[in-house]
Amino acid sequence: MKANKFFAVALAALTLGFVACEKPVDPKPQDQLAITPAEAEVAVGATVQLTANMEVTWSSSDAAIAGVNENGLVTGLKEGEATITATGVKVNGTATCKIKVVPGGVTPPDPQIPEINVTDGSLADWEALPKDKVFSCACPEDAAMLGLKGVAVYATSMYINILVEPNMEDIVDLEWVPFHVYLDLDNSDATGGYGDEFTDANSEILCESAIFAEGNPYSYNPAVFRWWGEVGGSGWDWTDPSVAHDASDFWGAIIGEGQLPVGASEYVDGKFEIQLLRELLATVLPAGATMNDTEFGIGFDIQQNWSSVGILPCGPATEEDPSGHVAKLKVKINK
Repeated sequence: MKANKFFAVALAALTLGFVACEKPVDPKPQDQLAITPAEAEVAVGATVQLTANMEVTWSSSDAAIAGVNENGLVTGLKEGEATITATGVKVNGTATCKIKVVPGGVTPPDPQIPEINVTDGSLADWEALPKDKVFSCACPEDAAMLGLKGVAVYATSMYINILVEPNMEDIVDLEWVPFHVYLDLDNSDATGGYGDEFTDANSEILCESAIFAEGNPYSYNPAVFRWWGEVGGSGWDWTDPSVAHDASDFWGAIIGEGQLPVGASEYVDGKFEIQLLRELLATVLPAGATMNDTEFGIGFDIQQNWSSVGILPCGPATEEDPSGHVAKLKVKINK
């Protein structure tokens, strides 16, 4: 009997020992995503570091108020509130941190606006531009005139940059290949004219020069034509009806032919880069037109022996519109 009691006591002690050696239950298992801190306040221009207990990707509910990089560093950009979310890479789940951005910090500088160098013999700077800042159009396969494959336009407060790809199968005579740029710089139908190439007759300025001459690529240094005619009219009127003129004014709308430094150009890998200076273009706008600093219209025409062989933008050739004429390309300015 005593032996049985001793055995029972020993068994109970051994059992208690096993219980005492068990690990405590972790209230937050390692596969449960968590970030620190859960809330934070940061001044405009300042930063705060968030950390996660596992590999995550970071995102912001409003990147204009608070941005976050791939390492969880949050930057206050504008007064307001945003939620930073961490999403597990190897484990499903998310965790969030509420960010309040308050005034008092230093406003971060605006990101540098990229510019194009049209004389460096390279098109790499076009590839590096933000895609939403480049406006382009291509020639449809069923267009009436196939002389232009495509154009792209990137505009800043200083320059209008143009990338042109001619279709050399349609350019057979390189002695003189005129290339025209039609500009609706005030983005208004209340000024300008000339509706033969585009359905919106509102061009205030026309730039004209050759991109091929005497058999070779030719620097684009255009004559600049100012619209003097009736608003919305078709065909250019080269004389200013408000002043007296004689035979020397028959080309009265030409402004410094071949001399006004409105542009630079480079021929690279079958494409033309053209750069027009907006400040100089503004000086030759007709009366009543004011340069729009947000958006403008632009159209292009390439000719062969003074007959159009390519127009962009354009649509397909149809029975109702054999030439496929459309409105000019709308371009927003990267400020």
